[in-house]
Order: sequence, then C-alpha cells, then structure tokens
Amino acid sequence: MSPLRRATRDDNAALLELFGDVPMTGDLVLSTQRAPDYFALFAMQRGEAEIWAHGESARLDGMGAIHVRDGWLDGRPCRVGYLGDLRTRFSARRARGLARFYGPVLEETTRSHGVDVFLTAVMASNAAALQALVRRAATREAQPHYHLLRAFSAISIQFVLGRRPRPSRFTVRRATAEDVPAMAALLDADHRARPFGYRYDTGELEHRFAHWPGLRVEDSFLAFDANGRLVGCTSAWNPDAVKRYRVLAYRGGMKWVRRGFNALATVTGAPRLPPPGGDFRYFYLCNTCVPGEDPAVFRALLDAVYAAFHGQGFHFFTLQQDSEDALAPALKGFLQRRLDFHLYAVTPASRPPTTFARGRTGFEICLP
Repeated sequence: MSPLRRATRDDNAALLELFGDVPMTGDLVLSTQRAPDYFALFAMQRGEAEIWAHGESARLDGMGAIHVRDGWLDGRPCRVGYLGDLRTRFSARRARGLARFYGPVLEETTRSHGVDVFLTAVMASNAAALQALVRRAATREAQPHYHLLRAFSAISIQFVLGRRPRPSRFTVRRATAEDVPAMAALLDADHRARPFGYRYDTGELEHRFAHWPGLRVEDSFLAFDANGRLVGCTSAWNPDAVKRYRVLAYRGGMKWVRRGFNALATVTGAPRLPPPGGDFRYFYLCNTCVPGEDPAVFRALLDAVYAAFHGQGFHFFTLQQDSEDALAPALKGFLQRRLDFHLYAVTPASRPPTTFARGRTGFEICLP
C-alpha cells in the first residue's frame, strides 16, 4: 500500500481529478471544480498549507489539506489550523488506508506549526464522515478530539425575482479605496472578540483585496447610521478563478424545483439553472461584520447587494447563518436554499479535551 506523502505541484492533475471525482450527494449532486490549479485557493491566503496525498501519483486514492494561519482565541493571538479537502475513493475507504495516518499527521503539524487548534466543517447529512471522524473508537491511533462549536447553514439567496429594498434607517453605499482603513478597523475590532477570528490588525483585508482574484474594493458594501457611523460591512466575492460548483445530477424533489425555477426564470429574465455538466454562477459574501448584531443593518446590506447584482447573470449568492443567529431575521422574504453543516474545533489526541467560548467564529464559509 502506498504511504501518505506531502503532495507537490507535480500532483496537480491527480489532485484535481480526485477532488472533482468525489461529489456532494443528495437531491442535488454537485462536484467542486478547482481547475486549472488546485493550489491556487491556498496560494491566495496568508499562512502555510500542507497538502497530503495517498496513492500513486497517476491516480490518488486519498487526499487532505491543512491550512495554518494567525488568528485570535480568547482575545489572544494564536495559530489556527483548518482541515479540509478530505477526499477518498470508495476502495480506499474500505481499506482505511488514509484514516490511520490522520491522527499522527495532526500531531506533527501541531508541533511543527505551533497550532493551538484546528477547525473543520462537515456536512450535517454526511453520516459517513461524522462516523469516521467524530465518533470515538479505541482502535483508532492518536484519534483527535472533536468539539462541536455550532451548527451552521450555507444559505443561498436566489436571484430569480426582482426586489425593492425595504425602507431602512441605515444608508448603504459601495466602498472606495479611501474606506479600506475604516473597514479594516471595524473588522479588526470584531474579529478580536471572535473565537478563531482573523488578524485584520496585521493587514488581512488589504491582503485579500490584493491577492484574492476577483475581490474588488468596489464590490464591498458599507452601512452607516443616521450619524454617519460605520455599523456594518460585507464584500461580494466571485470565486470562479479558483473554485466552481458543477451540477452532476438533479434527483428527487430537485427535478421539480429545477422545472419550477426555470419556468419562473423564463418569465423574469433570470438565468436558468444549469443542466447536468454545467456550473452554477454565484458569489459569496465575505468580510461580513455587523458588530451590534442588528438584523436591520444586515438587511440593508443584503438589499444593497441584491439590487447591485440582480440581472448580472448570477444564480445566487451564498452566506453563512449560524444556528440561533441574531442576524437571521434579515433573510426573511428572500427566496433561499440551505445546506446544513457542523463546525468543529479539533485538537490532537495528546491534548486533553477542552471547551471554547460561544459566539460568532472567524470561520469564512467561502474558503473551504
């Protein structure tokens, strides 16, 4: 059996093939496409990435990625890891070839990068992953501890209908280059208090505008109160250059949803849902911050984003909503779909189980 090894750019084609070959299943079957460069999503971020591969270079049977960055935990600087891109072929899952390396690799990364804790997101419907990763088993070598931080949903706001913004006591406008310092300061103050927040105090926002392909200052939206005080912000980011979602099949109820959606799209002029083999056109909301947790602020931002991008050929835009999210009322009235996840904090077996503060985390839904 082939050993686990660090992948290099020579493995790019094999990584892309495996990554796109293991779909998300359900009524809507999707595969994630990262061509032409699997490594591009990591290269655009600050920090270090380790890509692990299992199998022959021509055809991998397993892979996984670890990204490590600077962050905040309990108001103090820390190192934060993210575990993602875990893919195994069915034959490899039966052989458990990749699983036996998982705990030892985490222990090594903890030591070499000084990581305090790792984050990972798992689809709530992915029973196999939850069973394989989260359930404790005496036979698993150096099994890490999984701590459920919170449930969250990826909410997709559909662009099928035209909308008029609700009357609001907040004013929203697009950002300019002159607004970046104020936006960075707002995000910095917010993320210092978040578990696993980003280091916006050391140039995170400026780095994103400079290095994330397609992320533009002018696609950021700022909300101001009646006194001209900045009270919220968000950025629309189209990840097409580094990540796309491809439809493999519509099943069950999604067949009828697609028919109804396409009929309505024909009337309204919205783009029809892609056929099997086609890609969704969408964008994420990132750099989102509403320090006062006022849903009226978030609603004003959502209305501005929807008005700006409706009719531009996008099917939807995606944002994160935590369970019992104070901002949830802002989404009322939008046509939306949701995909449920669990967000875990993961610590190595060599460290005792621990607890983590409640509250909104620094996790960015657009990056996994």
